[in-house]
Formats: sequence, structure tokens, C-alpha cells
Amino acid sequence: MRTKAAKQTSEGIKKNQSLRKAIQILEGMTKINTPARLQDIAQSLDMPQSTLLRFLNTYIDFGYVGQDPNTSCYYLTLKLMELGVRAKENFPFQNSLEKYIKQVSGHFHESASLCVEHNMQMVYIATEEGPGRMLRTLQRIGHIAPMHATGVGKLHLLNYSEEQLLEMERKYGLPKYTEHTITSLDALKREITLIRQQGYAMDDEECEDGVRCIAVPIQDYSGLVVAAISLSAPVTRLDKDKINEIIRYLKEISIGASKEMGREPPGKC
Repeated sequence: MRTKAAKQTSEGIKKNQSLRKAIQILEGMTKINTPARLQDIAQSLDMPQSTLLRFLNTYIDFGYVGQDPNTSCYYLTLKLMELGVRAKENFPFQNSLEKYIKQVSGHFHESASLCVEHNMQMVYIATEEGPGRMLRTLQRIGHIAPMHATGVGKLHLLNYSEEQLLEMERKYGLPKYTEHTITSLDALKREITLIRQQGYAMDDEECEDGVRCIAVPIQDYSGLVVAAISLSAPVTRLDKDKINEIIRYLKEISIGASKEMGREPPGKC
């Protein structure tokens, strides 16, 4: 006969496995990108239809999944977006740092973004458009971007050890997005060394053709990069003189934002 402790441990494992399946289903459905039949979702998740149906019915009860009465296809509802908005509002850096991207965008009349790392990828948590300037950045809140091909991502790689860089390469590779994308680990390491020396990073048409980004780090009291601010604009509006002006301005922004995270300004004892 199992002891009470053994029974509790077993039940605990079952609960964790159920939660794992619940998360797997939600994440899997976001990748399908269209309403889908039960059998198609089950096949994509490699999950028995009977198991999946129980979860889907629960999601429907709570309003996270809907079912088309004409096709019987399942789809995620906008209630998940509501959770995302709440998470964004409660994010630790949101209130204290969002003002800086407004400042950058207002000063240069270009798009500015605030980004953080999650699971070896970059997440745009706030964006601001310059007056009359419409880039794809407007669509980027919640957008996931690669680390090796973005200025904000390369800044976060300053935190990485050799082992972490290898793990990122194994997990995601170094895919080529444009003719300018860095696609070798050795070249990326050289880029990281340069960024550490100069205090800023660039995405020079490496993620999107025709768009150049300049980014600076936001560091905490220990010097760890916890977020990054970037300015994005078409290459036609960013000549050498303009880039130098932006770099000087963003470095001052970096100092001010990092101070709010507990980082002492350079040269202060």
C-alpha cells in the first residue's frame, strides 16, 4: 500500500503533467494560425483526440477557445490578448522605462522600442512611432525577434557565456534574414566584442531590408543588461552624421534609464 506522502507526490506529478499539456495546447494552437479541426490539432500536438477534447471544452467554458458552429473548427479567442495586455501593464520595467522611448521617438521623429529577452529571443514590450513615420514597428508589441540579427538582441548577448551562445545556436540556429545578417558564431562573437567596447549596437539591415536600428542597453546595479532601447528608421534617413547624433543621444538615455535600474553613472564613486 502506498504511503500518504507517496500518494501526494504522485498526485502532484499528475497535476503538473496536466498543466504541461494545457500550456502545450495553447502554444500549439497559436502556431496553427487558423481555425482547425479537432483531429488536425491533435495530430499537430501528437495528442489523443479524447484528451485534447477535454482540454478544449474547459477552455471554451472559460472563454479562451471558441468553436465555429458551421465547421466545428476550434480557434483561440481574444481573451488571451486581454491576459497579454495585463501582463504588459504589470511588467516590472514598463512604467519606469516607457517614458524613454517616447522621449527618443519625440526627439528624432522616428520609431523607438523597448525590448527584453525571453527564452533566448527578444520581445518588444513597448513601441512609439514618430509623427508621420509608419514602419512595421507599429505592429511589434509582443513581437518576437531573433537575438543575432537585432541591435537589442546583440546587446543582451553581452550577458551570455560561451556555453549560452552555443546553446542559443543549437536551439534556434543563426538564420539569414537579409544579405547583411550575421550567420556564423565567430562573426557574432566579434560583433559582441565590438559592442562591449563601443557601448551600443546596430542592426544594419540585418533583420529587415531597408531598415537600420541603433540600440543602447539598460543595465541594473550589477551591470547586467535587463532591457534595451532602439531607434529604427529607413536607411535613407540615417546617414553617418545622423547616426552619430543618435548614438550620442541614446547613450545619455542609456545612462538615465540604467540609473533607474540601480546602475551608477560612469565615473561615479
